[in-house]
Amino acid sequence: MKYLFIIPALLLCTATIACGKPPNPLIGNWRLYAEPGTTSSPYCATPLVFTATTQTMTSGGKASSTNAVYNAAQTATYPTTVYVSVDGNFAIHITYIFSSKDRMKMDTFAGCTYERF
Repeated sequence: MKYLFIIPALLLCTATIACGKPPNPLIGNWRLYAEPGTTSSPYCATPLVFTATTQTMTSGGKASSTNAVYNAAQTATYPTTVYVSVDGNFAIHITYIFSSKDRMKMDTFAGCTYERF
């Protein structure tokens, strides 16, 4: 009887280790998606560049890079959400909400929408 519980637990652990973390849809280059009739927003940084360990935001012509830690819970279906914290402090984070793999919105007061390029 004990083996009925041990075997599924081992299979679950093995699958988790083999699969690892879900892919991070933020990795790459993003530009501001401007609604028709507009070309920019003074409140939105653009472009945004994300690597596995850093985020770079350009605002007012000045780029600023910081270390970033990502929390992408599930990324196989859309919409999905990715949280980004600076140096692993998730008490202070930015939330990115993805409508598709190539379009996302920064969940801030300005509500900036970005597209992959």
